[in-house]
Amino acid sequence: MSTPDPAPQSAAEEPTAAAPDPAPSRTDFLPSPVFLLLVGVTALAGWLSWTRAEETVLGWDSAFAPFLFILGGWVVCLTLQQYVRSLLAHRFGDRALRGSGYLRLNPFAFRELGATLVLPVAFLLVGTFGLNGPAVQVDRSAIRGRSRRALVALGGLLTNAVLAAALAVAVMLLAPEGSITNNWTIVALMFLCFLNASAALLNLLPVPGTDVYDALAEALDRWRPSRNAAIFGTVALFAVVWCPPVHAVFMDGMFALFDLIGVNALYLSWGQTFVRPW
Repeated sequence: MSTPDPAPQSAAEEPTAAAPDPAPSRTDFLPSPVFLLLVGVTALAGWLSWTRAEETVLGWDSAFAPFLFILGGWVVCLTLQQYVRSLLAHRFGDRALRGSGYLRLNPFAFRELGATLVLPVAFLLVGTFGLNGPAVQVDRSAIRGRSRRALVALGGLLTNAVLAAALAVAVMLLAPEGSITNNWTIVALMFLCFLNASAALLNLLPVPGTDVYDALAEALDRWRPSRNAAIFGTVALFAVVWCPPVHAVFMDGMFALFDLIGVNALYLSWGQTFVRPW
């Protein structure tokens, strides 16, 4: 006895080919609207600080605009720091971060938001000095050569150093050596320079989680810390520098460094008060 032919398969049941991965696009590197909004809000806070609108227009006895300018500026610096490291990794063969918040300059879309954004902001608010969190993890296997991997590891430190130098030049142009200013924006720019300089100097210490440690681990091909060890090392470094005796020595050294380039330490102390306007 013959068996009936199987019922024809409906169009809905027909197997379909897997959708291909989206083709690379130039938009993968365009700054995100979030970053543009962040820069815009920071610039607005800078203008309100420049005009001291809280005092002259609103009659407030407060300085929240410089606080927002410093906070927004620091987040922009942190975003650029992670961007440069991610861009170097992409240039040397790691395509895993393409289109991500790291290469589109969106700090709120970072894969490890707590380590790369929340921790450095907390360090600023609690310790009033700059220290980056552990850098974004990259695909080491896609980057050939120890020297290239070491350069990627140093990307954040180099960014902090360049930003500190650029901000120092801006301050010198706005307030030449020997002049006196009470402009909130200029003082806030000095403090942002200080944050980047302190972050760069602290990243020179060979502690798990810092750029120099990561670079040494890549160059020597050993001693690579786990992610938890890198986070713990960064927090431990902050705790040591925050300890009053160490903090006093550290700040004296930073103030002496800024005295060499003609920045009065009183301006940096003033900048620290902006971080805590309440």
